[in-house]
Amino acid sequence: MRLERYLLWVFAAFVLLWDATGAVFMEEPDLDGYQVVLKRTANRGDKLQIFQSIWGAIRADFPDDTEKVKGLYTQLNSFIQNEPSQCSSGSSTGRTACELQQEVRRHLRQLLVQRLGNLLNAQESIAAYGMYIASTLEPALVRDILVRVVADVYFHRPTEALALQLQDLFTDKDENSFKTMIEAQLALYWHHRSMHDLSNAYLFNAAYILSNIRTHYMYANVDKPLQRRVNELQQNLPQALRKLFDSQGFCLLNKAHHEYVYTTITDEWNYGLNGRQVFTWIQPNYTDSAGSMRAFVQEQQSAGQRTGPSTPIFLLRNEQFQWYFFIDASQGNRLAALRTGSPSSTSSAFSIKYDGDADALIFRQRDLTLCTAEMHDKERRFIKLLSGQTQTHPSDECVWMPVNCA
Repeated sequence: MRLERYLLWVFAAFVLLWDATGAVFMEEPDLDGYQVVLKRTANRGDKLQIFQSIWGAIRADFPDDTEKVKGLYTQLNSFIQNEPSQCSSGSSTGRTACELQQEVRRHLRQLLVQRLGNLLNAQESIAAYGMYIASTLEPALVRDILVRVVADVYFHRPTEALALQLQDLFTDKDENSFKTMIEAQLALYWHHRSMHDLSNAYLFNAAYILSNIRTHYMYANVDKPLQRRVNELQQNLPQALRKLFDSQGFCLLNKAHHEYVYTTITDEWNYGLNGRQVFTWIQPNYTDSAGSMRAFVQEQQSAGQRTGPSTPIFLLRNEQFQWYFFIDASQGNRLAALRTGSPSSTSSAFSIKYDGDADALIFRQRDLTLCTAEMHDKERRFIKLLSGQTQTHPSDECVWMPVNCA
C-alpha cells in the first residue's frame, strides 16, 4: 500500500511536469532511485511543486529510506544550481527551493548520523559506510555528519577507542576516504577539548594518528584549508606529544634531575659484542646531538583490534649513529645502544604512556619502568628498568620530558 501511494505521488508529479513542459526525462526507469531531470523550460513554481509532492510521499511512507532521500536531495541541488533565484524569499508557492533543500538535507543527515553512530556503538566495521558517505556527498555535508556523529557517540565509547575506530573510515588508496578520516579525527579532538575532558590515553592516540596523517603520501594532495586545520590541531597538542612524534627527533630530560639521555660517542665506551654505553649527563638541561633520538612504532593494531584501548609498541633510536636502544639484562637491566644487528622485540620494544599532569612520558617494558639509577662516575648516571614504579604517577626519576636538542 505504501509503495502504491508513493507511485501515485510520483505519477502525479510527472503529470504536472508533462503539462508544464511536454516532456519528462528519467535517468533510469528505477523507482527506487526515481531521479528526475527537470526541463529548464518548465515553470519554476511547477518544478518546486513536483519536488514538494515527492518529498511529501517520501516523508509519509519512506522516512527511513536513505537512497530516496539522498536522490531527492541530489536533484534539488542540481535544480538550485540551475535556478539560483529560487533561493529568494517571497515566492508565491509558499516555500523556496532552498528551504525545501535544507529540510531534506536535515533529514538525510539524521539518517546517516544514526546509521554511522550505530555501527560505531556496535563496534562494527565502518569502512564501507564511510566510503559510501565520502563518495556520494559534498564535503560540507560529510563534515556536518561527522561532527554530529562524534557528539552522538561521545559518551557511549571510550574516546581513545573511538579515535582508533575512526581510522577505519580511510580505505587504502582512496583520497576521499582519507580526507573523511581526517575530518573525523578533527571533529573528535575539538569535541574532546570543548567538553574540557583530559584523557591521557586519547591524547596519546590523537598525536599518534595525527603523525600518521601528516606523514602519509596522500597528505600532499589534501587541500590547503584542511591542512591548515590539521596544523592547528598539531599546535594544540601537549608539547611532550608534539615532540615524541616530531620527525626531527627530540632529546629526553629526566624530570628529577633535568639530565639528558645521551649515547657515548667514542669506541672506548663499547662493551660486549655489540653494545655502546648510554647515560644521563650530570649538567642540568644540557643537550646536544648525542642525545637526539626518534620513536618508531614497531607494532600496530589491526583493524579488528582498534575497538579497544591502544598500546602501541615503540623502538627508540639514537639519530647520530642510527643505533637502536635496548635493555641489557646481563648488566642489571641497563639501557644501552645496539651497534650491530636488529633490535629485539623483547629487549628493544617499549610501551609509552603520556602523563598529562607533568606533560611528560613514561617508558615501560612489561611491569618494569625506565628510570635514572645510580651514578656511574661523577658525571654520568645509569639508566635502568626498575620494578615498583607501575603506579599511575611513578617517581620523578622515572618520568621523561622530550625537548628540542641544542
